[in-house]
This record gives sequence, C-alpha cells and structure tokens, in this order.
Amino acid sequence: MREIEPNLNISIDKVTTKGDRDKRPFYVINQTGVFEKEVNERLLQYKADFAVHSLKDLHAGISDKLVIACIPKRESPNDVFINSINNNKLHDLETGSIIGTSSIRRAIQIRTKYPKLRVKSIRGNIETRIAKSKENHYSGIILAEAGIERLGMKNQITQRLSIQSFTPVPGQGALAIVCRKDDGDLLKMLKRIEHENSHKEIQAERSLTESIGAGCTVPMGALATLKKKDKLMTLFAIVYSLDGRKSIKVKKQYNAAYPRKLGKMVAEVLISKGAKEITKEWNNTSMNIDTLDELIE
Repeated sequence: MREIEPNLNISIDKVTTKGDRDKRPFYVINQTGVFEKEVNERLLQYKADFAVHSLKDLHAGISDKLVIACIPKRESPNDVFINSINNNKLHDLETGSIIGTSSIRRAIQIRTKYPKLRVKSIRGNIETRIAKSKENHYSGIILAEAGIERLGMKNQITQRLSIQSFTPVPGQGALAIVCRKDDGDLLKMLKRIEHENSHKEIQAERSLTESIGAGCTVPMGALATLKKKDKLMTLFAIVYSLDGRKSIKVKKQYNAAYPRKLGKMVAEVLISKGAKEITKEWNNTSMNIDTLDELIE
C-alpha cells in the first residue's frame, strides 16, 4: 500500500481470534470463521478500515456489508516439511516417527504417502508449532510455505512437498484484503495492489469449493495455475474419503477468461465420480470423531 501511496499512515491492530485461542484440532471445533469473524467485526464496528486474511481461512459467509477488495500476488501454494531433529526428509524418517499437524487433509496425505509415519495434532502460530515440535520430540511438522516465506524463515524448511502428493487447500498461499462495501475510495486504492492472475486462480478454486459444497472439515486439495501470458488455466483437484483409501482426482484446462466456469466444470466431474457421497461422509462429523482421532493422535 505504501508503495502506491508513500504518505499513507497505516497502523496495525492485531486481533486474537477463536481459532487462536481454541487449541483443539479443527475437526473437533467444527466451525467456520474461527480465524475471520472477530477480525471482520472490527470493520463492521468502524474500528478498522481493512483486514488482511489468509485466504484459505476465509469462508464464503462473510457479512454482506463487506467485500474481498483485492487479492495481492500469491506466494507459493506448496506445503513444506520442517524437521525438528535432523535434516532427514519424510521418506528418510524411521518407522513410527511423529509428524505434527491438525489438518485432516495433511494427515491423510501423510498416511497415504508414508504409512509408516504417525500423525499428532499440533496447534498455534508458526513459531509456536516449531517450538512445540522440538519440545515434544516430533520428527517435524507440515506447514504452508507461504507463511514461512512471509516470516522470513525459509532457512527452516527441510523439504518442499509436491503438489501431486500434498495438494494444498483451495486458496493456500494467497491473501484476501477485506473492507466495507461502502468505502469506495479505499476500495479503489486496494484494487491497485490486486494481482490479476492470482485473483483468477482464486476465483476458480473458490468456485469449485462452492459448487461441490465442501465444508471446512472436508479434506479437498485444489490448485489453479495461470502463467503470466497463458490463455488457458489449469485446475487440479482431489477429494479424499474418510479412511483415506479412496481419492477422486480431476485435472482440467479452460479459457483463463472464465475461471469460475472452470471451477464449476471440475466440480461437476468430481461429483459425477462420487465426490458428493464423500463430502456427506465427512460432514457427518459426529460419526467421524473416532476415525479422525485414529488419524490424528
């Protein structure tokens, strides 16, 4: 913002949310908006002008008085492995080694790719999770590379994980800048820091999520990619069954001018292959706690 308006006076108001305070695994909380609601309330109360969210945490149900004003340039969407003990990568770890994550998607991906490893829940901000993993002798943790990059901690990364095996959650790596709809001048200013291709990628991914009806507990990975001068956008998506033994994958390309159409097309193919049955299975959380407790210790 200061690059486009050097004289802009900006103060930062850090908000502690329910998602920060509640240390239980996300599937136990089973509630959307735990990282966003209290932040957006500052906007609705006119105590702040715009909010910066990690887009993957921003769900569709924000107030109709607010709008995603822009999406700046997306950082890396990949997941990474940070080894807390030595420099071994995931495939070099001993049988029974403990990996920390509270993400169902990541837990299933670990169990699918590396069945010899154990998964234990770990919560907190990035620095807290790294410290906890060392204190509790975890072999390491899985995190989003974008968060590590933004904190200037890339030297901590042991291994960058492949998109095919560790497909990220829709929106990973992107920020969403939210403001009030009635703040026209600020909206215009925020639009100036939008990155067009990143915006289109997110439109495709969010259209997919909306079309398939995947809740916050459904482990679905999706990534849209659009290179600078490409006229076609690619969208890859995968949905996992409750036991992790079944997955449905779809990869499609379509005219980059219609990203939401691409998201709907991929959703339709996933649904035709049985994705609706899988999402129903996941959204019935009361029946799934025991299974999830086995997946994430």
